[in-house]
Amino acid sequence: MIKRIYSRAFNIIGRLPVRLWGISLLGGLLALIAAILCVNLPIVSIPITAALSAGLAAVYFKVYNGGDADTKTLLSPFSDLKTFAHVAGGMCWKGLWILLWFIIPIAGPVIAVIKALSYAFTPYILLEEKTVSATDALKQSMQDTKGYKLNMFAALALPVVAFVVLSAIFSLLALIPYVGIVFAIINILISLVYGLFAPMFLGLVKAGFYEYGKKPAKKTTVKSITAASAVSDATQICPSCGKENSGAEKFCKKCGAKL
Repeated sequence: MIKRIYSRAFNIIGRLPVRLWGISLLGGLLALIAAILCVNLPIVSIPITAALSAGLAAVYFKVYNGGDADTKTLLSPFSDLKTFAHVAGGMCWKGLWILLWFIIPIAGPVIAVIKALSYAFTPYILLEEKTVSATDALKQSMQDTKGYKLNMFAALALPVVAFVVLSAIFSLLALIPYVGIVFAIINILISLVYGLFAPMFLGLVKAGFYEYGKKPAKKTTVKSITAASAVSDATQICPSCGKENSGAEKFCKKCGAKL
């Protein structure tokens, strides 16, 4: 599962590096502007930032499913006042609960991480199901993430751990006289690449897990097995890159485009 999600995420970033990064940067800039302009009005800046984070999640999910990165999706939580109140309220409710879990003495941080993984599908649910309440969105997310939290934690933690380890190694190598400057430059480049692409990659990984978890597994029947067998025997050509894929594939194995 993790390997497949990673593969598609890397393919998508390779296919849409500039556009996807631009949308991600725009989301971050808008959140920063809201924080600066409303520095004395957290009741305004926090909901705006929360809605923007949901919009970015929607962008990553759309791109993960073969769509294009666009500002319309990013700003979809702001389409009207009712939608904004629904999405921003749900995201703030999610953040509040994570904070409450975090402040529990001793075990709080660990519980908060577990709960954050349980609530990970909340932004997608809020945007897709506009009648669901904030509390029900959290409950549905907890239900949908069952069986995925450990894999999700590993998938999200691995890039962070890899970056920390590499950064520590090159920081030590940078202490070597004369040649250390080379390792220091490499360390700066690694930090730059991580800062530019890690948010996009992690956003796509979360979208990948939502793709797995949003639909409950259907019971296998003789009819469904026969149909699946017939589909798997066929082949389909990716309209984006021309790669030949099996009939059972929903997304191109090479570029990640939707088939």
